[in-house]
Amino acid sequence: MHTVLLTRIILADGDELSRLTQVQKHIADLRDGIKLWFHPLVQTDEGEVLSFLCSIKIDVLKFFQVENASAQHIRILLHLLKHLLAYGGYTLDDMAVSRIDYCYNIRIEDDKTREVLFRLLQKCPTKALYTTRGINYATSIYSRSKSRVVNVYDKTAERTAKYLATGSCSDLPQTYEQDMVRMELQIKADHLKYMARRGVRRSVKNWIHMGMEYHYLNKLYGMFPKGDFYTLTQAERIIDSAAYRTKMKDRLKCFLHIIADKDMDEARAQVSYNTYRRYLDMLSAIGVNPIAIPEDCGVSYIPSPFIFPSPVGYHPPKVQ
Repeated sequence: MHTVLLTRIILADGDELSRLTQVQKHIADLRDGIKLWFHPLVQTDEGEVLSFLCSIKIDVLKFFQVENASAQHIRILLHLLKHLLAYGGYTLDDMAVSRIDYCYNIRIEDDKTREVLFRLLQKCPTKALYTTRGINYATSIYSRSKSRVVNVYDKTAERTAKYLATGSCSDLPQTYEQDMVRMELQIKADHLKYMARRGVRRSVKNWIHMGMEYHYLNKLYGMFPKGDFYTLTQAERIIDSAAYRTKMKDRLKCFLHIIADKDMDEARAQVSYNTYRRYLDMLSAIGVNPIAIPEDCGVSYIPSPFIFPSPVGYHPPKVQ
C-alpha cells in the first residue's frame, strides 16, 4: 500500500473547521508522510467560503520508511489515525476514502536486468483493466482510465530524474527505494464511487486493509501475464518437456514467436479471445511468461516480479 487520501466535506460556519484544525496541529508534529489541509469547496460570488474539503493524505511507505507495507504497518496506521481524529471528536467512519494506491515493490539490484525487464513489458497489452496505455517510456509502463491508473516503474530512475530536475538532495532515492521496481494500481474516486453503488462503502475499514490490496493487485495479471521470463530457446525447451499434446506445444511456440516478433496485441489479434486466454493459462501453468527475452541482450532469465503474497484469511470483497 502506498498512498491513501481521506476526505470530509465541512461547513465553514460550523465548529468542524476548528475541530479539524486541532487534528492538523497534531499531525504536524509527526514525521514526513502524513499531512492534513483544507481547500475551499463552495464560495459565494463575493468570495465568501461556504464549505471546505478537508483532506488527509498518507504516504504509507514514506511514513514507515519501508519497501512494502505489512499487515502490522496497517494496524499501526489505523490506530494512529483513530487517535489523531479523536482530537477533533471524529472517528475513522467520519472520513471517506477518495483515493488509494495499492502497490508492491521488488528489489532488482542489477541495472541491466531492470532495463531488459522494462523492454519486455512494452510488449504487454496496450488495453487492459479498463485502461489504455499512452506514450511508452524506457523505465515505466503507464496506463490509465478515468477511474484507475496502472503504473509500473523503476523507482531509482524516477527519483534520479527528479533530482536532476530539481537539484534537491531530498529527491534522491531513499535507502528503501534503491533498485526498486514498483507495481502500482491507483484507485481513484470514480471507481470508489462505483464500488459504493455496489455495496462497498468508501470507508477506511473496507479499503485500507491487505485483503483489498491483494484483490486489486491480482488484477494486474490482466495486463502483465504470469510466469518467469526466459529466452525463446529456453521457453521452447520447457514447452517441449511439458505434458501437452505435440500439436498444442507447436501452437504455444508459435504464440511465443508472434509476441517475440511483435507484441501481445498482435498475438491477441490472430486468435480468438478464449484461445488467447487458454494459451496464457497453459504457459502460466508451466511457469513460462509469453514474452521472451531477446537472445543477445546479456540477460537470460528474469523471475516474475508479479507475485503478490496472499494475506492470511483473505476473502474477496462482496459486491452486489
